[in-house]
Amino acid sequence: MFSQKVQPPATRPCNALILTAGLTGSSVVAGMLVQAGYWAGDDTARKPDYDTFENAQLVALNSRIIAASGYPDRFDRRFDPDLLAGAIDRLRGIDPAPYRDFIGCCAGHTPWVWKDPRFWLTIRVWANLLNRDGLRIILVSRESGQSWISHTLRRQIQTPRYCRAYMQGIRASLLAFITEARVPHLEIVYEDLLRDPARVTRALCTLLGAEITVDHLQTVYRGRLGRRQHGVPSMLRAGLIYAKNYPSRAQLGRPPPP
Repeated sequence: MFSQKVQPPATRPCNALILTAGLTGSSVVAGMLVQAGYWAGDDTARKPDYDTFENAQLVALNSRIIAASGYPDRFDRRFDPDLLAGAIDRLRGIDPAPYRDFIGCCAGHTPWVWKDPRFWLTIRVWANLLNRDGLRIILVSRESGQSWISHTLRRQIQTPRYCRAYMQGIRASLLAFITEARVPHLEIVYEDLLRDPARVTRALCTLLGAEITVDHLQTVYRGRLGRRQHGVPSMLRAGLIYAKNYPSRAQLGRPPPP
């Protein structure tokens, strides 16, 4: 139903850097690129129920950067622009050697795809080292209601307002970085990819110069295309989980629980 034909690229596809907050569907986007021939690493980080398509060495290096930044909270629980600014300042003197070595390793596997939600904290370190020629950025965001359901189903208990502010704060920070970096980019709203996959994959083809089809998406996406991931059953289940865990919810005005 959603199959499409794309002309093979005339030149080598661009490398892809996926920027996102967590639980946005970015693993599906990365997996789609892997199916189209992109290299995500010889060892990728996995969750119990799916492959994140995150290069395990990249994740370790990003965790190392976050530790050096002194960010005082979990990257996947709290976004604070003031705390981020302080973390960026503390990273100015970081030793670039291990990160240059990793970039050199990836250069032998072009085209590669990098994806890690830690990038909203670490990307400015990498930006000073990456060759931006032949690099493209994909920003993956999500509808706020769908995002809240996903967080709640993962037992990350937040008020809808807190979840929306967290996701929008990261998106705004990443858009500001993209403007500064002047790297060609495409923003994908995950629900648009699921509801109109042919249009979004065509846009990806244009951005990356790669042959990417809806068949690549269908290989990694377990649900049915043409609709949002979460419907009424998921919303009701999330509501029950939220009600049961209501006292531990993260809300604006106080830090989230550990």
